[in-house]
Amino acid sequence: MDSETVRNLVMYWQEVELDDEAAARLADLSKSVGKTLNTVAGGSMFDTEPAHFDRELIVMAERGDE
Repeated sequence: MDSETVRNLVMYWQEVELDDEAAARLADLSKSVGKTLNTVAGGSMFDTEPAHFDRELIVMAERGDE
């Protein structure tokens, strides 16, 4: 999602006008979350198996307590 789309959505949903820097940060965050979920989504029904999703996040965080 690009910063202009983020800016438009925030204005539509919250009636708040974002400056360029805030819109860019939110766009980057959106891309990061999307990449993370796409990585995890390759697993077995992660959206309906919370334990599976938790294990994947632990592995990605390199915590080692799986």
